[in-house]
Amino acid sequence: MPGISFARTVSDCELMKAALEPLLGEMPHLAAEHEELGAFLDHVRELGRQQEDLKGQLRQMTRLRQEAERQGQDLRSRVAAQLRGKLGFKNETLLRFGVPPRRQRRRTSEETVKRPAAAPAPTAGTPEEAPQ
Repeated sequence: MPGISFARTVSDCELMKAALEPLLGEMPHLAAEHEELGAFLDHVRELGRQQEDLKGQLRQMTRLRQEAERQGQDLRSRVAAQLRGKLGFKNETLLRFGVPPRRQRRRTSEETVKRPAAAPAPTAGTPEEAPQ
């Protein structure tokens, strides 16, 4: 039934079971359904307990997986550091291990490094250019 939550269905069944109990003497033909409602509610409660247990297991497994992930990253970092130390930081062989080598620094041409920046042009009306 779309639109009706499971909790609402269970709640309605509990209410119906409780309301039927005093009337079973007058309506014995509903005894089988009353018993079936009780079995259904017991089953639902057991499913709820199992769900809570599984939620706890999921949280524990998530925590364990995250710890393993941290350990793996630590181990990988240590091995990568040793490979860099042995092979050199810029060695292309590091790529074989999934370790990016250090990039070589790009230098600008000597002309741009040695050329001084242009001095700003003097503006008109400064005392240095005033006629005497």
